[in-house]
Amino acid sequence: MGIGKRVVVAFGCLAFLCSGCSGGDGDDDDDDGAGDSTGTVTAEWSSFCVGRFTRDQQVYDVFDDPMFKAKTGEEYLLTDYSDTFGPTAGMLYLTGKGPDEFELEANTVADLPITTTCPLNTAVPYYAVFDDVSVYAEEALTTKLCDLTAGTALPETNSSSGYSLASDLAFSGPAIYEVYLNAFSAQCGAAPTGFISVPQTRSFGTMTWLVPITRILHAP
Repeated sequence: MGIGKRVVVAFGCLAFLCSGCSGGDGDDDDDDGAGDSTGTVTAEWSSFCVGRFTRDQQVYDVFDDPMFKAKTGEEYLLTDYSDTFGPTAGMLYLTGKGPDEFELEANTVADLPITTTCPLNTAVPYYAVFDDVSVYAEEALTTKLCDLTAGTALPETNSSSGYSLASDLAFSGPAIYEVYLNAFSAQCGAAPTGFISVPQTRSFGTMTWLVPITRILHAP
């Protein structure tokens, strides 16, 4: 089993939900989102926690299929860096379609193939937006609550955060996700949750839906 695993994290009280699914070609987004960028940290996110690879490392998804090979010296945003349930580093591969998440696990912290800019177990979680997105009050996407702008990040509050699929996955075209708004609730009419449309895309050869709102870490 490879050291890296791709995950989509649903925080708070939400269940874990893998977004990468096998399927046919999408109706309108059948390009490879991973091909739009190198996946590494961009300037606008450089002040947040990053993991810098200390050696070349093959990264695998939750099905143990290879995603990509991270190169020595490459830096990726961190979504988690802890050893509560074993040494873990959650990371983001930034694509042109949204963040694709993966996870590194090891027997000891020293075995993780990265160095980081943030201390273990003490980084501050932020809620971040990686693509412009409109948030609606209902699954039918009728009543707009707010528009969230790519590049926005706010400290995560104590309320629930994360996302889940709102209805059955059609395996073609966009999917509707329910998102806990958390730090963005105030600008969305104080609603605790909202619904967003996520386009289907291809990332590392897999049809998937990359939710543009997720957790990242900042130094305390």
